[in-house]
Amino acid sequence: MNWFWRIVLSLDAVPSKFRVRAAEALGESKQPSSVRALLKARSSDENYVSEAAVSALKSLGSAALQPLLELLNSKIPAERAHAAEGLGLLGKDARPAVPQLLRLLSDKHMGVRLKVGDTLGRIGPGSAEAIPEFINWLKDVEPRQIEVAARALGGIGPIAKDALPVLVDRVTHPDKPAREAVAETIGKIGSLSKIFVPKLAAELTHIDSDVRETVARALGGIGPEAKAAIPALIAQFEDIDRAVRTACTKAIAAIGPGAAAAVPRLTDLFNDKDFGVREAVCKALAAIGPASAPAIEGLMRQLQDDRGTVRLAATEALTAIGPAAAIAIPAIKALSNDKYPSVRAAAAFAVEALESQ
Repeated sequence: MNWFWRIVLSLDAVPSKFRVRAAEALGESKQPSSVRALLKARSSDENYVSEAAVSALKSLGSAALQPLLELLNSKIPAERAHAAEGLGLLGKDARPAVPQLLRLLSDKHMGVRLKVGDTLGRIGPGSAEAIPEFINWLKDVEPRQIEVAARALGGIGPIAKDALPVLVDRVTHPDKPAREAVAETIGKIGSLSKIFVPKLAAELTHIDSDVRETVARALGGIGPEAKAAIPALIAQFEDIDRAVRTACTKAIAAIGPGAAAAVPRLTDLFNDKDFGVREAVCKALAAIGPASAPAIEGLMRQLQDDRGTVRLAATEALTAIGPAAAIAIPAIKALSNDKYPSVRAAAAFAVEALESQ
């Protein structure tokens, strides 16, 4: 029956529900001969068919490995790219393909190189041998190549720490997708990035607001080890761009209890015209915990905010502060009739927690 399902899947004229069933059957078959048909269906314009083909390729697991390795040697660039993409769907199970994928990082076709780079990132730490080449990609002028290299290094994780100097230099790249990928990867490498915190913090005054936002997100990704950036993050609470204010506030939240010095300035943002900023402030105060006690009165006012997400975040912040927030219990009880179930539930939990302390 395998041959029958391959034919059904390959015919565009067949209704999508039957093609989806064909993909599912091929995935269940665990037959290597299903790989080519599934790869082709992966590019279908019909989302359900494409998604079913992806799911089936994942189901094949190691059975798909050999056919995909053979396709990597195809003389047709599109087939090499599709094979690399298929291997990426196998994730860590594609580790045996790494030597062959490494050779294709220098393929003369950009499309192939990018698919290969993405796949090596999906394989994860098992692709560590690719780190030097990805560092070279970060120095390239092609934004898409920089983006893929950054994401791949993020997939490889902390062992890619040698790429940090170049990643930090690229965090101000003019291309937004490339810049965001770089920031995300700096966060994934995490605490090992702490020696670059001062350099990143200095970029919070960059002329481009998108860059300032990206830098704040990178610092947030580093977490508690970014404590040295607190003064610079606080300074941007008055940034003209709401996205920057939000990102800086979220970075403070990621630093956590060690960011207690930011509490007085965070309370200044309770009147921010953007509800997303107000919500982020409440969440930052919650992350800081008991040291946010000076913000209790301000948080009580946020319990009456016209945005449900702000009321919810304020309630959770008061809960996180603990015993000192007991004075807010009457105001929290007033939320028992809130129109949002999530707010009512958070209020009930807060009252119980504060009354029991």
